[in-house]
Parts: sequence; C-alpha cells; structure tokens
Amino acid sequence: MEIELYTYDNQLANREQLEVFVARHPQGNFFQSPKFFDFIKNVKGYRPFQLIAKIEGKVVGSLLGVLQSNGGNVKSWLSRRLIVWGGPLLRGANENEGELALQKLLQAMKQYARGKAIFTEFRNFFDMKAHKSSFEAAGFEFRPHLNFLVKTEAEATVRKRLSNSKMRQIKSSLKLGATVEEAASEKEVIAFYEILEVLYQEKVKKPLPNIEFFLNFYRTPAICKFFVVKYQGEVVGGILCPIFENKVIYEWYVGGKDRVVKGLHPSVLATWAPIEYAVQNGYDHFDFMGAGKPNEHYGVREFKARFGGEEVGFGRFYMILDKSLYQIGQWGLKVYQKIM
Repeated sequence: MEIELYTYDNQLANREQLEVFVARHPQGNFFQSPKFFDFIKNVKGYRPFQLIAKIEGKVVGSLLGVLQSNGGNVKSWLSRRLIVWGGPLLRGANENEGELALQKLLQAMKQYARGKAIFTEFRNFFDMKAHKSSFEAAGFEFRPHLNFLVKTEAEATVRKRLSNSKMRQIKSSLKLGATVEEAASEKEVIAFYEILEVLYQEKVKKPLPNIEFFLNFYRTPAICKFFVVKYQGEVVGGILCPIFENKVIYEWYVGGKDRVVKGLHPSVLATWAPIEYAVQNGYDHFDFMGAGKPNEHYGVREFKARFGGEEVGFGRFYMILDKSLYQIGQWGLKVYQKIM
C-alpha cells in the first residue's frame, strides 16, 4: 500500500480521482474534499495537507488535516494544533484493507505533524467506533462529544419537528419585519463579523478567525451559503454555511444581536435559514457541527436541540503530541478566557 502526501505548497496529483472518491463515499463531506483544501490553504493561520492511500493506483483511503494557529509570536507557537474534520475516509475492497489504510494514514499523519502541532483532534462526522482499536493503537484517546443532524425532507415534516418555542420565535421575528437573505456585499459580511467579535469576546471566549476567512468564503459562493438577518436595514445576525455536493449544509459560525427589540430573534432566524434552504433545494441534512460534551452543561446544546435534529454521539479522537507545551498552552487559554 502506497501513501501519498500533498501539502499546501504543492499540487495534488490525480485530483479528479480524489474528487470522485470523496463525492461517492458514503461519508464524503466538504471538509475532506479538494475544494476545502483549495479554500483553506489561502487563509492565514491554516495549513492543510492531504494523505492518500492507494493500492495499484486506486484510492482506498484519504485524510485531509489542517494545521492551525492563532495570533503571532508566542501565542501562535503555543496554539499549534492539527484538526481533522470528518475523516479519514476509508473504502478498501474488504474490511482488512480499509483498516490497513487507516493505520498507514495515521502513521503518516503523526510523522508529518511532528514538530508542527502540539495536539491533534479528529472531529468525527460519522460513527468511527469500529476503528477505535486502530486509533488507540496509534496513541489516540476517544472523547465523547455530541452533535445534531437535521434531516431536511418535506418542509411540513421539518417544521413539525421544530419546538413550539422556536416556531413562535421565527414567526414573531418575521412579523416584526426581519428578513433573511444571502449576503449581498462584503459590507454585510463585515457587519456580521463585528457581531461575532462581540459574541466571542463576551461569551464564547475562544479565538475567532480573522475577517479574511469570512470574506474568502463570501468570495467563493460555490462552496458556501452566507445568510444574513436584517432588521430595519441593519444586519443583526447571520450564519456561515459550507455546502457539499448539494447533499449537506453545515453550520460553522453563527450569531445575532438577540436583544435589539422584544420578539426579534436573529440567532433563531439565522439557524433556521440553512435548514429551510436545504429543504427547498433537496439536501439530505443540516449538520450543526457539534453540541458539546455529554456530561457538561452547554446552553448552546439546548438551543440546537430545539430545531428537531437527531442527537448523535460520534465523539472525537484526541492525542497530545507535546505534553509540556500542551500544558503551557492550556494555561494560556484559561488566562485568555479570564481576561477577555
């Protein structure tokens, strides 16, 4: 079995073969696609790499990971991490072949990440428990993590699954004159970003990508839907939603000014927008991209649960690559959250 490595500064060989593999894979997703690779390599602080497992020239497995960091100097050094969303994708001729591909991909990934990341995390989009032993043998720990997937079949069915409170909030917001539409200018994207900045400083207390990340998505409409909520001509909320093969639409960043006027709920409208879009355009489902750890209180999970999705617990695989720097980095994050 041959493993090929491609990084952000070289061209992907046989791109079409990989595109077909990802598109036809039962768990194929945007974050494992060449389109995501092309997008994220141009964003500051993100460095993708692609590993491909082949047997006699045929793709039997792939893994797209992203090296990330925030800020500059010491902060950048201590925030280095490797994130894999929705991968690896395995499709060997038999179970043993797929498992061997996984083991080879993990080995190659660890070798590539050495000295480049302090920890690595696989954020699972589907059930990977059958491969748990291979991950553990490679040094990974399984950590429970929840998510919600909203099936987007007939609109009447989707609306019926919404909680009564969310339906009331949607109706009251629209009655007040709020509108939801795709962002029509970079000015609207910037207005949404300013809302996110406040949200992340006051509540989320985690690093937020810079404005170019959001503008680049807006400039690439083939891979993303960017919805904004407006009230009296002002952007009061929005949501950034990558899309995949007209099958799945994802929530990546969402936020709103929820106390502008009584009865107006921009965050609810922003969350409903991609679900409604998916229904109207024949998508299979809407993916919330995470709902926290099952044994920890997480108010956002309660919010997401009311949109009628199925709660799933695919979890994450986690491994610390540099324990001393990891401890310093965790301490730094706690300090960051306290002073924000």
